[in-house]
Amino acid sequence: MRTFRLLFKDKKFAVIFLASICMFLYYLSFNYKVSYYDEIGYIGISKNILAQGLFNINESLRTYLYPLIISCISIFTNGDIAVIKIGMSIFQYLFYVYTICLLGISFYEFCNKKIVCYGILFFGLLNPYLIQSSTLLLTDLMSACCVILALVYLVFGDFDKNKTYLMIFTYSYIGTMIRPSAIVFIPIIIVLLTIRKIIIKDVNILKSLVFCVSALIIFFPQLYNNVKQFNDWTPLLHADLYDFQSNLAASNLKYGTVVIPNENAQLFFPSPYLLDSSESNIFKLIFTNFPAFILAYSSHLFGVLDWGYIDTYIKDYYPISRIIGSLFLYLFWITSLYGVYFFIKKNELKSGRFIALSFLCSFILYWGFIGTTIIESRFGYPLFMLLLPFSGWSIQYCMDYWKSENINKSLKVKKAIKYSLIFIIVILLTFYLSFLLDYQTGRINWLGF
Repeated sequence: MRTFRLLFKDKKFAVIFLASICMFLYYLSFNYKVSYYDEIGYIGISKNILAQGLFNINESLRTYLYPLIISCISIFTNGDIAVIKIGMSIFQYLFYVYTICLLGISFYEFCNKKIVCYGILFFGLLNPYLIQSSTLLLTDLMSACCVILALVYLVFGDFDKNKTYLMIFTYSYIGTMIRPSAIVFIPIIIVLLTIRKIIIKDVNILKSLVFCVSALIIFFPQLYNNVKQFNDWTPLLHADLYDFQSNLAASNLKYGTVVIPNENAQLFFPSPYLLDSSESNIFKLIFTNFPAFILAYSSHLFGVLDWGYIDTYIKDYYPISRIIGSLFLYLFWITSLYGVYFFIKKNELKSGRFIALSFLCSFILYWGFIGTTIIESRFGYPLFMLLLPFSGWSIQYCMDYWKSENINKSLKVKKAIKYSLIFIIVILLTFYLSFLLDYQTGRINWLGF
C-alpha cells in the first residue's frame, strides 16, 4: 500500500494517468448512449437476476458473474441503462487501472528500477483498445485483469500468508466465471504452483489444496442453474460454444462485429479454401486439408495479436484510428519481445527465471489455445497483459545502453539507426499482412483505398 501511495504522488505517473482518464472519458462519451448485441444480452440477464434472483437464471450462453456485477451496480442507479453503463464503465476502468498499477509496482519492487514500472504504466494505461473496452458491457477486459492478478499473486505473493492462496484461486475462478475461456489458465496456475514449490520451495501444498477447493464455491450458482434449467452437471456453460467456434475457425480467418447502418453486423474473414463449417472443425483440417489448417491457424495466431479497429463494434471501415491503434500495438509487441530476450538474458536468479516461465508459458499456452477458435480482436487482451511487464524491461535496457560511457557514441547511433530501420520494415510488413487479412472480408480494401 505504501508503494501505491508513493506512485500516486509521482509526477510521471500523474501525466500518464491523466492522459488515460482523458481517453476513457472520450470513449465513454460515445459508448454510454447505446448498447449492442452481447451488451444487451448481459443487461437482460442482470435484470432477470434482480427480478427473479440469482438461482433462477435460464441462460445457456453466458455465465452468471458478469451480469451479477451489473446488477450490483444498477442497484445504486435509477435503472436507466445509460446510467448503469456509466457506473459499470467507471468500475471496469478503475479495476483495469488497479491491475496495471499492481503489475507495475510488483515488477518495480522486484528490480528496483522505475523505468520498468513507467514502461508498464505507459503501454498499459494508454492502450486505446483496453480503455475503449472498459466502456462496453463485455467480459473480456475484466476476465483478463483477473487472470493477471492471479498470476501477480502467484509470482510475487508472500506464501506465508493465507491471503496469497486465497487471491490466486479467487481471481482465477472469478475470471473463469466472467469469461469461461479463462479456464485454460486454471491448470496453468496449478502447474506453476507446483513448479514454484520445486524451485523456490515456499508453497504450502496443504494450503493450496484447501483454498483451491474452498474457492470452488464461486462456481456453485452456475452449476445450480445448469442442473435446474438443463439437467446439465457442468459449472461452466450449458451450450458448447467451443465446439461451435472451432467449427467456424476451420472456414474463417477472423471475425468482427459491424454497427454501420445498412451493413451486415457479422463480419467474417473467410478462408480462401472453400469449406463447410458444419462438416469440419479446425482439428479435422489437420488430416483432411493440411494447407487449409496451416492458413487458418496461422491467421488466427496473427489476428489475435493484430487487433485492427480500436472500436470493438466497428463503426467505420476506414477510420484513421485504425492506423494509429495498430501502430501503438505493433510498437508494443516489438518492444515487449525485445524485453523478453533481455529479461531472460540478464536474470539468472531462480525468482527471475520463475517470473519469465510464469508469464511466457501462460502467454504461449493461451495463444495456442485461442488460435483454435474463430478469433476476435478482443480475445487477445490477456496476451497483451501477459507480455506487458517485458515492455518496461526493454525500455530500461535501451536507456542503460544509451547512457553507457563504455560504448562509443557513433556506434550507439549506428546501432540505433540499424534497429530503427528493422523495426520500420517489420511494422510496414505487419501492416500489409493486416490489410491483406481485412481484404478477405470482401468489404474492406485498405490496399486500394
